Amino acid sequence: MKKWMGASLAAIMLFGLVAGISNAAATAPTFVSVVMDGYKIWFPDAQAFVDDNNRTLVPVRFVAEKMKAKVGWESKTMTVPIERDSQQILLTVGSSKALVNGEEVTFDTKAIMQKERTFVPLRFVSEVLGADVKWDASISTVFITTKEDAVAKYDEWGRLIRTTDLPKNATDYPYILADVPNEMYEMKRPHSHPDPAESKVASELYTSIPEFKKENIDIWMERLKSFGAVWLNADYRTIDYSWADELFVNKVQLNGSELKYIKRYVDWVKENQIQMEGFLDPEPSMIYDDGFGGYHVRSKFRIKFNGFKKNEKLVYDTWFPDDLQLEKSIWYEGYTDVYLSTNVGGNWGKTLRVDPQASLFRNYIMKKAG
Repeated sequence: MKKWMGASLAAIMLFGLVAGISNAAATAPTFVSVVMDGYKIWFPDAQAFVDDNNRTLVPVRFVAEKMKAKVGWESKTMTVPIERDSQQILLTVGSSKALVNGEEVTFDTKAIMQKERTFVPLRFVSEVLGADVKWDASISTVFITTKEDAVAKYDEWGRLIRTTDLPKNATDYPYILADVPNEMYEMKRPHSHPDPAESKVASELYTSIPEFKKENIDIWMERLKSFGAVWLNADYRTIDYSWADELFVNKVQLNGSELKYIKRYVDWVKENQIQMEGFLDPEPSMIYDDGFGGYHVRSKFRIKFNGFKKNEKLVYDTWFPDDLQLEKSIWYEGYTDVYLSTNVGGNWGKTLRVDPQASLFRNYIMKKAG
């Protein structure tokens, strides 16, 4: 008998992406966003990422379920049964073949099991479930389309725009997204210049600053994703100084002094036996100029600490709260403003990087994930 339970399925995208890093740094899994019919999918645990073989892996159970499919798991046979309309699909871990209504479909890579999750090829999404799938390497995003809506309006990043139930400060933004809650829009702003005329909200930046064009913003968002993939993922059993190199390469480098502090954190991860996993997903339409020369990108994050000895300085962050008590093996989620800056004048569009003072905890909201 089939058991329709919470077995997670994922898709190995047949597109590659490797974040640019220093030669000394080991490649961290790049966080990948998934947008389906204009809505970004927030996965509760296993996140989309690029593996060591340049394959993009995406949790797809939620995609299949959003397409009205039932996803199951048979532990004895290591198979994943899927039902959608009249389709009967059977995937087997370790096999590059699937059965669709009794007919064999072959892919060019095998379904695998990792961290108790099943991963299968992207062609499963496009050829078996019938969705249109596109990959935007510039922003590490997979776009899945199951239906066309000629009336709806979308932003430059394929996100659906809404015009109802708007946040109180809706005019601060160029538009309001259908998949972003008002809580994220209405969160207080970072510390700003005392003269209000010196700071600028996102709607002003997009209309008055030449550097605010998609080409540049894509670069900033990709750097933030790459930074977050290192910043929020550390394991004392495997970490070394290449982790510090990789984190440092996405930051503004006024000099090399910060690198020694990052290496001290690496030592602390080993001493405190820290194990954490997480991701940072920046929102390009939510950038704020604080008036001091810094730009703050509002981002969603999820983080989980699987182990540590002391509840101290668990993240490389000068603003880590001394009184913050975090439970082990619990996913936390929230929003934060990540500080970006540059030491280049004139046309600085491509040079914006994570500022040395960037913090997950300076201006944030965090709670246990539901």
